[in-house]
This record gives sequence, C-alpha cells and structure tokens, in this order.
Amino acid sequence: MRKLSERTWRSAAAGTLAVLCLGITAVGAIHTHAGRSLLARLGVPCPVNTVSPAKVLAVREFAVSRARGSVPAPSRPALGLELDVSTEAQVSAWAARTHVQCDAIVRGYHFLRCRGVPAAAVGEAGPPVSELWFSFGPGNTLVALNLYRRGMTAAEVHQAWRSATERLRMSLGPPTQATGDATLTSVVTSPVAVARVHYAYTDYIAEVTASHMPYGGLAVREQYMSAVSAPVHGLPSG
Repeated sequence: MRKLSERTWRSAAAGTLAVLCLGITAVGAIHTHAGRSLLARLGVPCPVNTVSPAKVLAVREFAVSRARGSVPAPSRPALGLELDVSTEAQVSAWAARTHVQCDAIVRGYHFLRCRGVPAAAVGEAGPPVSELWFSFGPGNTLVALNLYRRGMTAAEVHQAWRSATERLRMSLGPPTQATGDATLTSVVTSPVAVARVHYAYTDYIAEVTASHMPYGGLAVREQYMSAVSAPVHGLPSG
C-alpha cells in the first residue's frame, strides 16, 4: 500500500472529520475543545452546514469500503424499515402514525432527527430513545439509522443492550466481532468503559455499543447501515 502524501492525508482527514462531525451531531455527543481545535486546523467547520452531497457520498463510501465484510447479509434488520428502499416520505408517515416529533435537516444528505421516541415505536424494549436519526442517500432512500439512549440506569442499559443484541443475533447469528464485557459488568461499574458487537457484510453493517463516559453516563447506541456500493468519484486512494 503506497504512502499517502500529506496533502492527500489532510484532504481525506478533513472530509472524514466532516462526516464524523455529522455523526457526532447525530448521536448528541459533546464536542471537546481538542476536537474543535483539530477541525479548525483542518479547515472543517462543525456543525457542517455547507458540505455537498457528493462529498458526503464520497467519504461515506471511503469509510464503508474499509468496514465491509466478505459475504452478503442473510437479512438487514433496520427497526422494521428497509434500507435502500424506505423513503423519507415513508419514514415521515411512520413518525406521524406513532406521534413522534422529527425535524428535517439537510447537511449534504437529508436527515430526520427524532427525539424522545418511545421504545415501542421502534419495536424495542427499554427506556425512551434520546435521539433517532434517519439518513437518506442521493436516491432519497434510507441508508442508515442511528439510535442513541443516554443517561440510563444500570437496569435500563442492560435491558436496551439485551434487546438490541438478541434481536441481531436472532436475525444474523453471532457477531462478526465483539469487544469489551458483554455482561456489561465493567461498563456499569467502571467510570470509562465500552462494550460492542459488530456485524459486517458486503451490503450491511450493524453495531451496538454500550458505554460509560464522564460526559454522558451510561448509554447505548445502535447503528444500522446499508453497505451497498454507490458510484462515486474522488475517493482517496491508499
């Protein structure tokens, strides 16, 4: 693998950080002073309000290409929706039926951000969802969901983790990769700890993360994403 030039690295890093900034916004995390300083040095404002759809698509494909697995997924669970099929209008109709309040946001891609979502509205057990973000690609179809619960009790984090991980295991079997303490004992008792299960296929990526962090307390994040390749130009090589 050839070494990237400094200019290429900076360009790729800036683009990646821009999308990470969108992702951070999508789960309600807090930007650190160091993180904001790094973004500023790379010339990337955050929040990213002017990034183009082409840039988001290129960087997304760049990241997904490094996370894909080697076989297709037997199914692609996405909280009852269909990745690459469900449209923004259909998701908005779901929000209306379930009395969930969502805001439409455009930052390169189109997003719907929903807050305070009852667990039953997404077919889950556990406490309400702090934030739920739907991401729509250039074809106006659903390409990713990010679900985030924070400020949880020990019982709530166990319930949310068990509900999400067991649902994926029933649909897909054992995860591609698992890190941390799956019993969540260390997550609950340690001031800083993470447990994660990760599924990677040629057309689908899913991840459930339980964490205990100083700024957010106990939290569970679920990510469901299409890994179907899209034709893009200008991807960094290396």
